[in-house]
Amino acid sequence: MNQQAPVAILHNAISDGSPEDVLDNLRQAQWIGEELQSAGYCIELVPFSLQAILQLANRPPKLRPTVCNLVDSAPGQESLCYLSAGLLEHAGLKYTGCTLEALYTTTNKILTKQLLHSRTIKTPQWVGNTSMTLGVDWLSNPVFLLKPTSEDASIGLDDTALVSVSDETALSEIVMNKQHATGKEYFAERYIDGREFTVCIFEDHDTIHVFDPYEWVFQGYEENHMAKIITYDAKWSEQSFGFSHITAKYDFQPDESILLDRLVEIALECWRFCKLTGYARVDFRIDQNGEPWVLEINGNPSFYGFYHCAKKAGIAFLSVLKSILDAAVSRS
Repeated sequence: MNQQAPVAILHNAISDGSPEDVLDNLRQAQWIGEELQSAGYCIELVPFSLQAILQLANRPPKLRPTVCNLVDSAPGQESLCYLSAGLLEHAGLKYTGCTLEALYTTTNKILTKQLLHSRTIKTPQWVGNTSMTLGVDWLSNPVFLLKPTSEDASIGLDDTALVSVSDETALSEIVMNKQHATGKEYFAERYIDGREFTVCIFEDHDTIHVFDPYEWVFQGYEENHMAKIITYDAKWSEQSFGFSHITAKYDFQPDESILLDRLVEIALECWRFCKLTGYARVDFRIDQNGEPWVLEINGNPSFYGFYHCAKKAGIAFLSVLKSILDAAVSRS
């Protein structure tokens, strides 16, 4: 992409009372805009709306921007994350990140788990409106995490999300009650009490790049008899215990290389099977036997992990952004 190329950064519309995770979407848009502007790109921040997309598409070809699509789900707007990509494509605009098809799959956690399960990629067993068979061994670990099907940013995860049940029928009832209470679709996912890792992936016009995995360390959780869960408050509330006690670890001993390589291998499989493009994040739990389980696949995730991974790898973060923009232009 040439210098001075126009880039429109599409983000969630902000309203009075927007929660912290939605406000962070705007902060990230401003940050990415500043990064690209420093490299000579012509930047504009555009709150998401159908009218805004049509206005961008109706510009003369030389003034039509590449869209950096940061639109994320917000309360009551869970479909915007994948619909934004479809609208951009329909309007004929070049845009970063995943397509509607990939976002539709990965923003529905049950659809993602069904795809992974069909590809024999390990993902924790679950019970929901579309459930899988738990198997005869499930009572060996009858602890489950209640999760909303189509939310991100840890929305819906709090200290009451972990439940222990005696049979599958009781678990189904708990899920159903949660859905009635919230008006949103939930499912119960078997809780794996182990280490948690993240792998960030991005592409340029002809190559897929995978950063080294990093680990989320839950400091003081065992001592305080707390479940190792990244709750909404742990992400967004400075007053919470998790906010100051969950840290990212980027350096590992040589004997961990087999595990780390395996995480990279599985992340690439997820990229292919889910038809991801642009950039994505894959979250893992490692059980007591050292086996990796895919928790979630996040298309168009926040860029914070990419920034820290690039810094660890000695790569300029701006070069990562440029690669993602080049991939958008190349795909078109």
